[in-house]
Amino acid sequence: MQHEFEFSAPLAFADVERLTSALCSVPGVRGVDLTPGGRQMHVEFDEGATSTQAITAAMAGAGYAEARAEREERSGCCGGCCGG
Repeated sequence: MQHEFEFSAPLAFADVERLTSALCSVPGVRGVDLTPGGRQMHVEFDEGATSTQAITAAMAGAGYAEARAEREERSGCCGGCCGG
């Protein structure tokens, strides 16, 4: 499953690194797609191993509780960095 999140402000390089590290440590997350300067993030995950709530909790733990969940899509791997 893929889920999209939107941030209230553009992401800096440090934000991208922090979010990628936090989310890739969540079991079941297969990929994270976000770009410095962007406001959107796509997360590919195995819904049998994790949930949107666990992903949101990891984001909050990394200091990004303000992100809004936009939509879920069922699809293949987004080609992210988590070894998916």
